[in-house]
Amino acid sequence: MFVPRRDYTASLEGYRIIFPCVSVGNVPQLAVDLIINTLRLSCAGYLRHPGLLPLVGNDAFDHLKSPGHLHLSTEVYCSHELKLAVVQMRVPLAKGYQKEFVEDLLTWVRDVKASDLVVLTSSDAVERRDSQLLGRPLRFMVNQLSLPLYEHFANDLKWSSLEPRTSAVEPATSLGEAQVKVLRDEELFLPSAGIARRLHLSSSQWNVKMVTLIAFCSQGDNIADSIGMASYLNEWLHLQGPQGWACPKSWGLMYGGPSPDNLF
Repeated sequence: MFVPRRDYTASLEGYRIIFPCVSVGNVPQLAVDLIINTLRLSCAGYLRHPGLLPLVGNDAFDHLKSPGHLHLSTEVYCSHELKLAVVQMRVPLAKGYQKEFVEDLLTWVRDVKASDLVVLTSSDAVERRDSQLLGRPLRFMVNQLSLPLYEHFANDLKWSSLEPRTSAVEPATSLGEAQVKVLRDEELFLPSAGIARRLHLSSSQWNVKMVTLIAFCSQGDNIADSIGMASYLNEWLHLQGPQGWACPKSWGLMYGGPSPDNLF
């Protein structure tokens, strides 16, 4: 699945892998852009899978100085100093490939002996219940193997775990009720979150420690949401210093150029 660059020979054993789900608002992709650009991560290779749609573009990040640097649909960037591997997935999966891709991704994470998998995803803000309208629009989940992290997130970082919920019409658990630490299939409601649900439910079976961070958002200008998600992750991993996040110049073209003067 992972195809390394010819000049990349390092092992990913013991690395933490960050993976963004293609989900509402593309908030995880934008957050990963911030991480890669700010930390000036180097490209280690790309993921190859029949479920990944083809895509090519150029000059996504500021620190890759050669003009015309090509980027593919799903790339892997690394920091050996931080023992961090960051996947940037820029395309949705082809129809019918979700289960196969999730299994192959988890197999890769397990086989390279990564320390854990951190999944970033977003969920449709219009589907929130009353208890989810209060506080920060961010939640976390842990699987069974990452359960020891739950107390750190909830007590030390003061994060809120995703409330159990069985359907679109059933209210989420109120803030006054006890939180379920590991959500089961019937308790997990994540609309518009891509493959995050399947990853969460399958990860323990593949013996992969996994944490999922979720941002509630809507379609539109999601730059603020992505900065919020990157900062949320930074509270835990301390990736970025006080200088702030460096937005890549490619974001200047995110919504096209200015309107022509003769349009009005």
